[in-house]
This record gives sequence, C-alpha cells and structure tokens, in this order.
Amino acid sequence: MTLLDHRTIFRPERTRFFLKLITAIETILLLSLCTDIFAQSETIRVLYYPPWNISKLPMYLARDAELFERAGLSVTWIDPGSNEKLLASMKQGEADIAVVSANHVVQNNATGGRRMMLVGNTGFNYSALLAAPSIKTIRDLFGKKVGTGEPGSTPDQLTRLALRKLGIDPQKDVALVPLAEGRNSDRVKSLLSGEIAAMMVTAETLYTLEESGALARLHRLSDHKELKIYAGGGADYAVDAAFLKRRREDVKKFMAGICQGIALARSDKTKALPFIAKSGRGLDAAAVEYLYRLYMTDVIPPKPRLKLEGIELALQMAGSSVPAAQAIRPEDLTDQALVPELEKEGRCNF
Repeated sequence: MTLLDHRTIFRPERTRFFLKLITAIETILLLSLCTDIFAQSETIRVLYYPPWNISKLPMYLARDAELFERAGLSVTWIDPGSNEKLLASMKQGEADIAVVSANHVVQNNATGGRRMMLVGNTGFNYSALLAAPSIKTIRDLFGKKVGTGEPGSTPDQLTRLALRKLGIDPQKDVALVPLAEGRNSDRVKSLLSGEIAAMMVTAETLYTLEESGALARLHRLSDHKELKIYAGGGADYAVDAAFLKRRREDVKKFMAGICQGIALARSDKTKALPFIAKSGRGLDAAAVEYLYRLYMTDVIPPKPRLKLEGIELALQMAGSSVPAAQAIRPEDLTDQALVPELEKEGRCNF
C-alpha cells in the first residue's frame, strides 16, 4: 500500500463517518434491547367470564399459587361482570388473553372485534340427558314431551343438538316444552312429576337428585361427553392475534401455567375444593366433593388442548344469530400448534 493510499483511507472525514455509523448501530441495538425488555415486562390483561365455573379450576389454582409470576409474567385479571360487558371489552381490544366460552370468541370476531385466536381448553359445562323410568331407549322418546329452555337460549340449542345427535328430529319426533324456571334444579321438577319425559340436567342437579334418591327413578340416556357436545364452561383460552404473534413465548408461559394448574387440581384436592365451593349456591361439603370427582374424571382434561368439536358447535350456535359467523371456519379461529409445542418442549408434562 502506498503512502497516498494510506492517507486516503484514514483521512479525518472518513474516520468521523465510521464513528457515527458505529454509534448509530449501537443505538439501534440498545433500543431493540430496551424494547424487548419492555415487551417481556409489559402486563398481560386476562379477561375471564363467567367468574366461577369449575372448568376454570386450573386457572384459579395457577393464579393462587403465583405460577404466572414465577414464570416472569405480570398479569392483570379482569372480570367484566356480564356477557354484554365481556363482548364490549373484547371488541374494544381490552383483553390480551380471554378465558371465556368459544361462542364469545366467535361473536367477537364475526362482529368486528379485535381478532382472537383460540389456543386451549380446560373443560365445558357438564350435563346429562335424563328420562322418565318408562323411557328405556332413545326410540322410546318418539312422540314424547322433552323439556327445554326458552326458544333460542343456550339450554334450548343444546337440547336440540343432543336430540339430533341421538337420531331424533326435535321439530318432528318430539314435542319440546319450554320450561320457564330459571334454575335447572327447579326445571327438573317437571321431569319428576311426569309432565315431561326427558330433559338435560346439570352436574349440580345430578347431585341433588342422587342425594334425594330421585336419580334412581330416572333413566340416563346420554351425556355431553358421550355426545361430544363441548359447550360453555367459559374455559376456552383465546389470545389477541396480534399479541400472540408479538409475544408468543409469553402466551406459552401462560398456558404452561395452566398445565401446572391442571396437575395441581389432580394432586391437591384440599386446594381445589374451596374453589369448587365458590362455583355454586349453597353447596355443602358432599356436593363439592361430588363435583370435584365428576369434573376430574369426566370434564377437565389432562392437557389443555383445543376441543375442535366445541369450536364447531360455537360456530353453529353463533351462526343462528350472527350471520357473519357462518363464513368463519374453525381454522380461522385456532392456533392448534401452541399446546403441542409445550408438550414437545416438556413444559406441559406434569
């Protein structure tokens, strides 16, 4: 290299240029690092409704044990207080994660709310189709009266769906009788008195019937698990689509906490029972124990994987009142890879 070449390369103006370039690169890297640190410490807003449903037990146990904080998450818990306020909060983008029923997510997405993606599930509303003693088989229901809720209500839709899955046309093969009583335990009196031949009965009502000895007088035709009607329960885990893309690792940490919550529910009954007691009205110790056994056996899954049958049902139910929902496909609503990723990484194997 000649002296001229050396002076050309290291002249002051070129040196100042390289120093400014290095400073700019350092600034960009520092800003990137700060942004990443801020994203990791930013609070996650978790919207949940209804508040006390047994299918949410893993979430409550994980929260009580501070499992999310131990994973480095900062979580704000929001109970909107009603279905209307829940949907309004979702539409306004006030939830990063929503622990609700799949039909809430369908309604939100179909009516212009911020797009939510379902990533997991920890249960559903349990109920069984009970019939009068004379009804021994499904065929015996033909031409009989079947109790249901108000036309279009969730109990009504689920009753119709259960009948169709059993090969009965609810419009032609039976006479549906809307029962005005608000509580399932009150509506079942119509079944016991012989006014109707069959109806869907919730878990709490099953316990009441069993304790009174009345359950022995009735015939169990099927239940939601056998029919794969995974509806309600408010235990579908949905994530804001943009949030999921931006902070997928934090969402995985949250769902790993839910996995641990399931393990806690199964291994530590003494911690689970107080939460179950809050799920109903005036439940005695025996009822709480009964519901714990039922949900641990038949409802809450070992892993919080998505239940596609429940999502398909949510689309059907929402489609009857929200036409735009009819164009939504299950794959438009789901991230089916997230929980399997956790399992593969050993973060959901407890």
